[in-house]
Amino acid sequence: MLNFKLTCSGCKKEYSINTKIWKCACGSPLDVTYSIDFSKRYFEKIKDRTYTVWRYHEMLPVDKKSIVSLGEGCAPIIKRKFQKINLYLKIDYLNPTGSFKDRGSTVLISFLKSLGVKEIVEDSSGNAGASIAAYSSAAGMKCSIYVPEKAPYPKIMQIKSYNAEIVKVSGDRSRVHEEALKASKKSFYAGHLWNPLFIEGLKTLSYEVYEHGVSVDAVVVPIGSGGNAIGIYKGFRDLLEMDAIASMPRIYGVQAVGYAPIYEALHREYRTEKVDELFADGIAVPNPPRKNQIARIIRETEGDVVLVNNYQILQALRKLAKWGFFVEPTSATVLAATEYLIDSGMLDSHEKILLPLTGFGFKALDKIEKISENYYNKES
Repeated sequence: MLNFKLTCSGCKKEYSINTKIWKCACGSPLDVTYSIDFSKRYFEKIKDRTYTVWRYHEMLPVDKKSIVSLGEGCAPIIKRKFQKINLYLKIDYLNPTGSFKDRGSTVLISFLKSLGVKEIVEDSSGNAGASIAAYSSAAGMKCSIYVPEKAPYPKIMQIKSYNAEIVKVSGDRSRVHEEALKASKKSFYAGHLWNPLFIEGLKTLSYEVYEHGVSVDAVVVPIGSGGNAIGIYKGFRDLLEMDAIASMPRIYGVQAVGYAPIYEALHREYRTEKVDELFADGIAVPNPPRKNQIARIIRETEGDVVLVNNYQILQALRKLAKWGFFVEPTSATVLAATEYLIDSGMLDSHEKILLPLTGFGFKALDKIEKISENYYNKES
């Protein structure tokens, strides 16, 4: 195991990895930090291991005795040619609860189990709540999920199926977070927007891409809280330090019109557009706690943030369905953004582009039906 520690992303204060905290005393988010002492030969040594996130257990800050796994990770990669560009679709909605969040949940819940935590609170619009509910149930932990009052019905039902307590909160996303924090005074706050152990699980996607033999030039990823973008960045940075890859891929984030805090931070341009109902609810996060960290990563990799609207998301959803992929609207944003990047000349025809498909369409059936019908009517 590497020498892991917790480091504040703001004041740089360091804590033991086994400290029961989820943010720094200064109020800033924490990161799991370490120095890589493996070479790319590490991947040769693990080639016969079971294909889950935990095949990389040396790269994760959890004792093997505490692992809570449902068989997550190692989703297939499917190549598609699109407007002369080679796309590599990572089918991450094939994880146990139907979303990429399982990568983070398995590491976070396993870590909390190792610390003896018995009861947790999380706030989520859907996928993270469902995932953490599933893994906490498997770990024997009591779990309460605080959700927006208008959270998608299929996701609420999924959370309930894992025997988690559902607490609906009126108001915006920040209000949900506030109520979850109040409740966590009697348990432990396991919020995926803040907890750095969740991000550690997400970085395994990059390791899998490398093991698949694909050398990507750019990644297009939805950004809500930004954990997936940070995790993918961390994974590729590890690969770079292991001399497994020659350069860092550019990271392009996707945000929606009306919810563009990272775009605004990068471009110093305030976008005032508002929408009555956002198709991609998974990226409707108005003020992610790691906003500055995400913006720094995108600048560092020479990427950018692309804004998409409901109509563009619907068109991308249709195209992916024609290819045989039934995804959530949030997942479809990556294809909508890729079209823009191609049209603007930011992606070249000789490049390989990674698109993680993050959530299964069945988790958003009600929203897909409702908004699709509205747009079909407008077009007819």
